[in-house]
Amino acid sequence: MIHHLSVSACDPKGAAEFFADIMGGVVVDFPPNPGSFMVFKADGRGTGIEIYPAGSVMVANGEPGAAFLRQADGADRRSPTHFALSVDMAQEDVMTRARAKGWDAFVCDRGGHFHVVEVWVENTWLVEVLPPAFAAEYLGFAGAVTELADPNTALDSHKPQASTLQPA
Repeated sequence: MIHHLSVSACDPKGAAEFFADIMGGVVVDFPPNPGSFMVFKADGRGTGIEIYPAGSVMVANGEPGAAFLRQADGADRRSPTHFALSVDMAQEDVMTRARAKGWDAFVCDRGGHFHVVEVWVENTWLVEVLPPAFAAEYLGFAGAVTELADPNTALDSHKPQASTLQPA
């Protein structure tokens, strides 16, 4: 189980408020990296998302623990890193909230296996939101994969979109 993860945003507080809204969580300051916020969901699992100011990176710092640095303004923030987040909110409500912030949001089919609401936070990075019906599809798929004699065959029928292999 992943208990929390970290992302960055130009508007960390606005992103934190969005996640708290769709998760049913609370936003708190995150002092180790000034200007950062953390969202907690009271689910008994410690589910959380840390949102750092854009350009924040973590570097090894020995036994005291990781240190925070900031990249230069204007650095490309696109990344293959993303996550799926189950919520108790209907897909239409998730999309409405994302679009109200000016962010792209789409319902997407993941190879016929399950659906997600792609929310492009600040139109820069991806979170796959799973409303209850989509979460059930995902959990069914993930469970089926673990029971296959050869789990590597699970995605054999999943073909990439035509633009997947295009240069960015």
